[in-house]
Amino acid sequence: MTELPPRPADAILLDPHGDRCFGCGPDNPAGVALQVYRVGDEVLADVCFAPKHAGAHGVVHGGVLASACDDLVAFLLYVLRQPAVTRSLQVEYLAPVPVGEPHRLVGRLVSQEGRRLTMAAEGRAADGTVRFSAHAVFVTVDLAHFERFGSVDGADAVTRFRAADTTVSDMSPPGPAGPATMARGA
Repeated sequence: MTELPPRPADAILLDPHGDRCFGCGPDNPAGVALQVYRVGDEVLADVCFAPKHAGAHGVVHGGVLASACDDLVAFLLYVLRQPAVTRSLQVEYLAPVPVGEPHRLVGRLVSQEGRRLTMAAEGRAADGTVRFSAHAVFVTVDLAHFERFGSVDGADAVTRFRAADTTVSDMSPPGPAGPATMARGA
């Protein structure tokens, strides 16, 4: 099998963190350019890593895989409507990831304890083999944490979080937001 299964019909494309984001930005020539979708309380991205992402011997560099995992699970912050930063990321490299082969990345929230968010991600080949997985801990922060750094291109996660706040009813329960939150064009 060389093709990934179709994305679920209820998948909703989410806005990138920023246009120049290494993981998901469409305007970063060195980046991965993940297009991340929300499916229920999970996020997924289908990716075919390019030759520019290679390490040795035609396989994707481990640092690129770690970046993709970190960026993917960061999209769960849109689902949770909580800004946060990566505290730690542990990646398990289970099998070589060849350049040019499609992979589906899926991320989910494992637990939330106070400000600590524990998340997991995995990358599967088209045949279903898990080739890499990750465990991440994020710590929630106030948006002011990000504002002091500004944005490279003017379109950033702070602006997108603020826009999402206006699209979510004050009557919404805490936790996972409705499917329109952070959808492309929101």
